[in-house]
Amino acid sequence: MGKYDELFSRVKTKAKVVDEKIFELIPEREPKNLYDAARHYPLAGGKRVRPFVVLRATEAVGGDPEKALYPAAAVEFIHNYSLVHDDIMDMDELRRGRPTVHKVWGVNMAILAGDLLFSKAFEAVARAEVSPEKKARILEVLVKTSNELCEGQALDIEFEMRDEVTVDEYLRMISGKTGALFDGSATIGAIVGTDNEEYIQALSKWGRNVGIAFQIWDDVLDLIADEEKLGKPVGSDIRKGKKTLIVSHFFQHANEEDKAEFMKVFGKYAGDAKGDALIHDDKVKEEVAKAIELLKKYGSIDYAAQYAKNLVKEANEALKVLPESEARKDLELLAEFLVEREF
Repeated sequence: MGKYDELFSRVKTKAKVVDEKIFELIPEREPKNLYDAARHYPLAGGKRVRPFVVLRATEAVGGDPEKALYPAAAVEFIHNYSLVHDDIMDMDELRRGRPTVHKVWGVNMAILAGDLLFSKAFEAVARAEVSPEKKARILEVLVKTSNELCEGQALDIEFEMRDEVTVDEYLRMISGKTGALFDGSATIGAIVGTDNEEYIQALSKWGRNVGIAFQIWDDVLDLIADEEKLGKPVGSDIRKGKKTLIVSHFFQHANEEDKAEFMKVFGKYAGDAKGDALIHDDKVKEEVAKAIELLKKYGSIDYAAQYAKNLVKEANEALKVLPESEARKDLELLAEFLVEREF
């Protein structure tokens, strides 16, 4: 995808600058286990997409990105804290190719590491070189974002106990779980760079739509991607019984016979520690393939893919109130990439 090469280069460049602030705030220090656990995911890399959004949003409204570095670090701390706690709840053993925090340091220390990352986000905002008024507003956005993250995760857990989830319910959940942090990133960046409320609201809408689209596209890839590019077995969400927009659409449109057939495999290996190994079993592969064919039969995968693309189109349309710039173009390209990627 040649058209994204320069974008990726700028993402990497800005990630290095944000990392300086991240590791300034979580250095190697005592208690060693606590700080090693807190540094585990940031050290694993990651693309730093959300901090990039903060910096580019600041530039897109004519602001100084240097003033957005600590707020960008704050957003990454919130993201990583949520990953640590999510991995504990999901009992996941790998993250970014590394053992999860709780697998290395135990659940108790992992919870503390997540809590430390959460508190460091607010320390980062306190260090931001912006006016007290802007700092207060950034804090309000960060608190609202954190609240929504928790609400989205709580709904996700609740949905695990139900057979069906409506499209509207799924969208509400994902708006909190992934939409909120992209929204918060873009909004915080805009606040750093301008007092123009129209610009701030435009970037908030862009972030919310892009965050939701990002997750929906992840759900699509789980069913249609090349396994080598995806880095995990296709159909993992079906085995685990994950409620997605695709599944919600299917249950709204499928006949009872097809629903019953789908339910024979949907969630069959949820909570099974051997589930990931079983996916390579020929019988399990066949079961998952049949379930995917049922989703295709009702156009559920295509529906979700188009829904994500429409969200991105609306997101980039919202940015048209901003002056044309390289920063705005990067945000538009990033949104497009998130629903064109193959991994």
